[in-house]
Amino acid sequence: MVAAGEPKPVVGAAYRDVLEGEDPESALVAAIKAAMAQPDSVWRRLLEPVTGVRTQTDYLAQVRCTLDARAQAQDWRKRAKFWKRAAQEDGKHGDTVTPSVSAISQVVDVLPRERLVRVGEML
Repeated sequence: MVAAGEPKPVVGAAYRDVLEGEDPESALVAAIKAAMAQPDSVWRRLLEPVTGVRTQTDYLAQVRCTLDARAQAQDWRKRAKFWKRAAQEDGKHGDTVTPSVSAISQVVDVLPRERLVRVGEML
């Protein structure tokens, strides 16, 4: 890549460090970190949304999302436990279908057309 034409500062810096005996992976990471310090770097534009500053609102939204997911999982576990116990009690619910791990592959979510298109684009 170094000989591929126009200068590539990150690749060039990593290449020089490797020639000096540094581990290739460490050299590349160090070169990318150095490039991120440059305000006009493509690496900064690429990685800043991922590694940049998070606002209090972003953090609280993620915490709320995590807590909601845990609450939903706990709610489903309680429902499964209730119906399993009901089916085992006295036989009157003998034909009741209880949730189980083995039946999870039979659950089919119907996605809206817009979402199916987006999923198709990602694949």
